[in-house]
Amino acid sequence: MEPQAQAGWIVAIVAGFLSFVSPCVLPLIPGYLSMISGLSAEQLEQRAGRQLARVLVSSVLFAVGLGVVFTALGASAGLMGRWLGPRMAIVNVVFGLVVIVFGLFVLNLVKLPSLYRDRRLRLAPGRFGIWGAPLLGIAFGLGWTPCVGPWLASLYSIAANIPPAQAAGLFAIYSASLGLCFVATGMLFAYALRAFAFFQRHYRAVEVVSGVLLVIIGLLLVTQQWGRATAALMALAG
Repeated sequence: MEPQAQAGWIVAIVAGFLSFVSPCVLPLIPGYLSMISGLSAEQLEQRAGRQLARVLVSSVLFAVGLGVVFTALGASAGLMGRWLGPRMAIVNVVFGLVVIVFGLFVLNLVKLPSLYRDRRLRLAPGRFGIWGAPLLGIAFGLGWTPCVGPWLASLYSIAANIPPAQAAGLFAIYSASLGLCFVATGMLFAYALRAFAFFQRHYRAVEVVSGVLLVIIGLLLVTQQWGRATAALMALAG
């Protein structure tokens, strides 16, 4: 496998976790869990046997919905990169500049008012039952919330430089990372609330780490050094 794809997978795993703990995703998680499982926060904390199974199934189905949207998005990036071919050097500069701007936005150094608008699709709680969980996952994936959007932009830029199958796999790993966090939260809800409190106290650190990584990725794309940097990183890891 190409070093770019391997390094991209690492970025996708990190991006999934940082997306989950971002300031405009993490506070929504308890509400989403209640919506897809039909259980209150108190019931989620009790973790009774039948309820635990319900939470597990609904959380996994939600993650599947996420995966459908993001995997399709990744495949489209790979196809676009193959179609553009020789023009990818110019495209990488454009993508890189966009990712840098997103990084500065996450760092609160630039303001992008349009990204503050809530684009999440809304489903009525309990309307579809547990089988509505994948629909809610698809709705979340299509929402492109401000915190998830910057990471999706960076992954799309990376995916455009690798074959379509690997690009789809890159986004599948991102959705798996994000979905695994969601499933773990549902299964360990009481403990997750304590972790949530920790991240809420350190939101600025999450923003700084996310923003700096996005700016670095953007600079590597603009300078056409992403391939060289990933090859060096994989050589060190090997």
